[in-house]
Amino acid sequence: MKSKKSGGLKISTKLTIIIALFTALILTVSWLLFVVFLDDFYRQTKYREILKAARTIESSLSGDTSELTDVVAGVFTSTDASVLVRRARGGAYDVVSFTKPRDILSNNMTVAWLIETTRAEGGEMSYTFDSASGSLPDGRLRENGSDTMLYTKIISGENGESVIMINARLTPVDATRTTITWLLVIVSVVFILIAVIISQIIANTLSYPLTKLTASAKDIGTPAYKRLEGSPGCRETAELNDTLAKASAELQKVDDLRRELIANVSHDLRTPLTMISGYGEMMRDIPGENNAENIQIIIDEAEHLNRLVNDLLSLSKLESGMDQLNESEFNVTEKLDAMIERYSTMRAVQGYKLEFDHDKEYVIRGDELKIMQVFYNLINNAINYTGPSMRVLIKQTEINEGGEKMLQFDVIDDGDGILPENLPYIWDRYYKENRAHKRAGVGTGLGLSIVKRIMEAHGGQYGVVSEPGKGSDFYIRFRLDRK
Repeated sequence: MKSKKSGGLKISTKLTIIIALFTALILTVSWLLFVVFLDDFYRQTKYREILKAARTIESSLSGDTSELTDVVAGVFTSTDASVLVRRARGGAYDVVSFTKPRDILSNNMTVAWLIETTRAEGGEMSYTFDSASGSLPDGRLRENGSDTMLYTKIISGENGESVIMINARLTPVDATRTTITWLLVIVSVVFILIAVIISQIIANTLSYPLTKLTASAKDIGTPAYKRLEGSPGCRETAELNDTLAKASAELQKVDDLRRELIANVSHDLRTPLTMISGYGEMMRDIPGENNAENIQIIIDEAEHLNRLVNDLLSLSKLESGMDQLNESEFNVTEKLDAMIERYSTMRAVQGYKLEFDHDKEYVIRGDELKIMQVFYNLINNAINYTGPSMRVLIKQTEINEGGEKMLQFDVIDDGDGILPENLPYIWDRYYKENRAHKRAGVGTGLGLSIVKRIMEAHGGQYGVVSEPGKGSDFYIRFRLDRK
């Protein structure tokens, strides 16, 4: 059955579309600004220029006439606008300063009408009109078809009332618009070509490494996976390349552990099952073999199977988070002492000696059953690996770590110890093959993995200190102020 391909566009296509839309947006805005609204912008600019000139003239009204004349002349030079300044004298408005006064008014305008209209408009107004016809405008500043802008303002000051009149010719922008239009056509074509080239370059820079990574990711977690060598493109794709390589290594490690787990569980199940089956057939077929010793062997092997199944179930629940903690406060020293006493009685027949070194009793908070399982697994591990002395020491001490009070338990044996390079692996499930720290025949190989999971669930600490030939010290730590 063929796998259905994921929908959606390729990254190269999406990038091309995005860059094309961005380019189209820039060109559209440019056309609007430089072609469609060119006349409006020009008129607004001219209007602001006249307003600035009027303020300059207004600030000079309080001075003498010669100063005002110089200012008006400067305005004419800089703006090419006709200026007329009149001041009220005895009911009339005398000319104070001017430049080309005949250009101020159209054929049917008078000074009196202009002053009256300006006063009615609040003392300031601006008109645009057609200088050729000399007609009055129907609208205000932005009226189309007008080539003259007239601005008037009435000012009341210490020297009486004055009127400023400024007339500016509006230059037609049709020729300019035509020139700009052709330039924008050329710029648009160039921009489109550049956008196409850049989009292809960017798309190839991003999509080509991603395509290679996608192809190689199909083999992730298998020996066929190969990390991309050389430059993988940008930093993000390089980081993705490294992440995929790490993920592949971890997946291969998990797959190796899975195969190892299946092999070890199969081996541990096969041995006791073979023993049970063999002794059962022997007791059935051979007269006199149905004795207590053979029955005890079958019981021991059945118990080993039961421990293996329970350990597998416990580890599976702990790793999946299904096994919730049932926390309470309990006297851990008292519980551990009782467990060691029972264990010592059972193991004394085999010659093992268990010692518990403690000075006082402590109460901690946690899941009592799981914490006692941690002690059981550590003690059982120490018994399996202790040296010829067959002695295991359990120590309880209170320590201060970073200003925090913690209760530490050490389980010490004097066995062969663990090689430094193997220390990081001893907490793995079924760590045993071709390594210095091997699982004993009576163990399940899951004890230390269960210790790790339970301690992590309690927020505690765990570890080991070991040297080859000097034994091992497995320790666990609990916070005394844990709530």
